[in-house]
Amino acid sequence: MLSLTFVTRIRPLLVIAIAVLTLASRAHADVDPSLTADPATEATVRLTDGSVIMGAVIDIREDSLHLKTAFSDDLAIDVNLVTSLQWLQETELLLDDDRIVVVPALKVDEGKVDLGEENLALADIDIMNPVDWETGIGYQWTGDTGAAIAYNRGNTRTDELDVNINTVFTSVRDRYTFNANFEQDDAYNLTEVEVGGELVQRWEKQSTADNWKVLGKYDYFIEGSGNYVGANASVEADALAGIDLRTYIGPYFGRHLIEREELTLDGELGLAAVSTDYEESLGEEDNEYIGLNWNFTGESNILGGDSRLYLRHVGIMDVEDASQLILKTTAGLAFPLLYGLEGAAEITIDYDGTAAEDREEVDEVYKFRVGYAW
Repeated sequence: MLSLTFVTRIRPLLVIAIAVLTLASRAHADVDPSLTADPATEATVRLTDGSVIMGAVIDIREDSLHLKTAFSDDLAIDVNLVTSLQWLQETELLLDDDRIVVVPALKVDEGKVDLGEENLALADIDIMNPVDWETGIGYQWTGDTGAAIAYNRGNTRTDELDVNINTVFTSVRDRYTFNANFEQDDAYNLTEVEVGGELVQRWEKQSTADNWKVLGKYDYFIEGSGNYVGANASVEADALAGIDLRTYIGPYFGRHLIEREELTLDGELGLAAVSTDYEESLGEEDNEYIGLNWNFTGESNILGGDSRLYLRHVGIMDVEDASQLILKTTAGLAFPLLYGLEGAAEITIDYDGTAAEDREEVDEVYKFRVGYAW
């Protein structure tokens, strides 16, 4: 009798508990997901397909909304797929028409951004929270420098000194580029010479690389076209090629061939006045000519991890003599180390059709360097 009474009393309680849990679960499922996020630190983004993504807004640029979410540190979403967004942070917006607008919160409804007095499509935002140079104030300064120093003593003796610097100042109007490199590599060969009737061993020094180059460029951007005009000037010397001094200067027309977040490539085509002075001991006749000049410069972060692939190519060809051809190509992979230091593995291939007759026309260098990037 006691057992039957206990079960009879417990059964209604179980039924009530199950009903309460069922209603609670249904209520939780019906809650708007945006109410579960902290709007001060996390935005709720609704897309055209009805999906909802929550995360911190990192950036808007190149028609992409960048979010930091629980599953990605940088999730890029095409702005044309965004129907609504609420980010309760004061935000500065650089618009496509070059206006700068500051809003107390970034609010998007049906693909339109609330700017207070007007609404604009989210795609009309060029950059979110731009830095000074992106608004036309000052320049962005980027660059890298590296050095390789090696002294080997023992059965093999070699000295190596390689120094390079590449730096660029960029604004919304123009760009200055400066590149310089110096390379001096020596090898020592053990030989025997006769001194006072006796054979004496001596180390004879032989240069395996002895060259330097300085290049300066200026570009002026043609607004709204992706094109630019510019001029470059270069001074260099290469003892192993028999070139005492070579200079060239000239104008060119350039274009941003590819401008994406993961890949940039610039191409340039112009003319250059080239002057080459050979070492007097070679008996070569100095020459001057007008050449066709082309340049390609590109970078890519497609490998991720803050690494970058880079390419620098320069070509010059005499318009009257195609055999007077100069090609200089450097390609490499750079990756971050510690405290701003950068490592890079690169290959440089130079072809010089104007080298002295008894000198090699092709020079290949494989190098691993350590430097600093900013």
